[in-house]
Amino acid sequence: MLYGLYLSAAGLQAEDYRQNVFANNMANSQTVGFKRSLATVMARQSAVDEDPTMAGYRVPVLSQQGGGVSAAPTRLDLSQGTMQPSSNPLDLALQGQGFFTVQDSTGQTRLTRDGRFMLNKDNQLVMQSGPKVLDDTGNPITLNPALGVTVGADGQLTQDGTKVAQLGLRNVSDPLTLQQLGDSLLTARGNTKLDPAPADTLVKQRATEASDTDPIIEMVNMLDGQRAFEANAHMITYQDQTLQQLNAMGRLA
Repeated sequence: MLYGLYLSAAGLQAEDYRQNVFANNMANSQTVGFKRSLATVMARQSAVDEDPTMAGYRVPVLSQQGGGVSAAPTRLDLSQGTMQPSSNPLDLALQGQGFFTVQDSTGQTRLTRDGRFMLNKDNQLVMQSGPKVLDDTGNPITLNPALGVTVGADGQLTQDGTKVAQLGLRNVSDPLTLQQLGDSLLTARGNTKLDPAPADTLVKQRATEASDTDPIIEMVNMLDGQRAFEANAHMITYQDQTLQQLNAMGRLA
């Protein structure tokens, strides 16, 4: 009976985590360049399979029973968002795989699909939230504010017909390592290699990429998750009531 309580409690934890992910997706349905998170669950192995030191406590008749469910590592849905036109010549969007590279306030290189750019007081191309946009050599991009700028589909920036920079477009070798940092910034965990963006990735000037989140889908996911959460909560109640009855029978005996 306690085994059943553990399984139901594990289900509650997994569904609570998934609800938080769905809620975050919905909250960012209007965030430029946002990539929704996919919240899935996975079957837990038995205690012995997860920790060999538990072998001494194995009960043969229960050796094939699993440990219920747990939340699987969250990964990002990198689906293409809808292109939205913009009147700002410094607003850029990517069509295809890859990311803009930017430098945050700590000097670390980050990735983003949020191409709402502007010039700071030093005439450097930056995100609206502050990080500096990097070129293909990893250096900040400086522009002449007195001249117009043209951005080619290959990411080349020109002013007055002269090339001034090449956007540092990168892709990750393993998308499962991507982690959201907030403010539309991403990082690749561990020693994940940053590769050049694919040749068919195009840069669109005077455009931004909308979030790939569909609020309707997230609402349906939340409703399904709520039902699963309630089912596990009811199972805990039923099992607790059964244990109370067993205890009462034991006292009468």
